[in-house]
Amino acid sequence: MKPFGVKSMLIPMDATFYVHIEFKAKTGGWSVNLPFLCSKCGLCCTLDDFLTAGKLKSYPPNFQAHIRTHKLYEELGKRWAADPVKYDRYITQTPCPFLFDRICSIYEIRPEGCRQFPNTSFGMLTQNCESLNRFKRQLAVLKQGKSTKIFRHFVETPIISVQYTKKQYQRCLAKLCNAGMTEAELSLFCEFNKKTF
Repeated sequence: MKPFGVKSMLIPMDATFYVHIEFKAKTGGWSVNLPFLCSKCGLCCTLDDFLTAGKLKSYPPNFQAHIRTHKLYEELGKRWAADPVKYDRYITQTPCPFLFDRICSIYEIRPEGCRQFPNTSFGMLTQNCESLNRFKRQLAVLKQGKSTKIFRHFVETPIISVQYTKKQYQRCLAKLCNAGMTEAELSLFCEFNKKTF
């Protein structure tokens, strides 16, 4: 079964990915989109995460970021050569060098692993991020007791169109609010699921 369709919209920069949930029902299928909204807590922005996220994007050219990255690699090589155990501790406890006041200074050219978080192999396993924990609760509540198909999507692609009745949508909203959805998350959910009745 393929997703129903796509639509375009403006999305906040702190929305990184979403899941398109298709529900099977006796009266026909329906669907909603559940976006993940980053709270910019910085927990996922460690030096270790940056080093495993891949190369910086080259558009638009940001030579300063590439120069800083090259110097960083040289410094880390020296640290690792001096003491691999201290190196491991250093990279897991040090914030990303491009994080300033909990904002990514190279957002436009950030590595693919950063772009996809938490839609990565390690991202969904993260346990200390409140936003991600809420998102996982919300997803579990929507899926509970239902036959579903989940499609994970990168936000920078067109948003999958949704299909639901007003009653189905209202039930989703009630479940999400009971699962602790914040006002900002609710607003983004409504934006991702716009439909005229």
